Amino acid sequence: MTVKELMYVSLLTAAAVILGLIEGAFPPFFAFAPGAKIGLPNLVMLIAMFTLSWRKVWSMLVLRLLITALFTGFSVFLYSAAGGVLSLLAMYLVKLFGPKLVSMIGISVVGGFFHNAGQLLVASLIAQTPSVMLYLPWLAFFGLLAGLAVGVGGNLLITQVQPINKLFLQKSQRWS
Repeated sequence: MTVKELMYVSLLTAAAVILGLIEGAFPPFFAFAPGAKIGLPNLVMLIAMFTLSWRKVWSMLVLRLLITALFTGFSVFLYSAAGGVLSLLAMYLVKLFGPKLVSMIGISVVGGFFHNAGQLLVASLIAQTPSVMLYLPWLAFFGLLAGLAVGVGGNLLITQVQPINKLFLQKSQRWS
């Protein structure tokens, strides 16, 4: 990895950590859906998916989760790790369909859904009851909306911010 790549990965990881901590400091947007958030760190991960190799993106996810856990604790780490890993895996699988079948926004929407599904799976394991999964329709709805917002934001950043656009064009020729 070149120094330039290391700096880019470090900046993206730091941005994701900071956005996550800022987002966590605000109360939930909707009282009837506690825990529903936009998922601003996922915006950074989406950009990373289209500008870095998959190994660097997975490294970023692990680093982001570990650094954030230092500030938020182990239980938050469990939920974030389950959501982040399942979300990133699902987004990479959907990305394989290519730009003719799925857009960056579509990939992000899938990620939003699976992030919440992963978190609920962990919650149901911790609570030792599958009834926690009854919360899935609410969180799925908000996950889809958040995925849409993150996808639109990622699309705008990749097309409008010249250094990111340059990396995107170099890394993802079939998506440009």
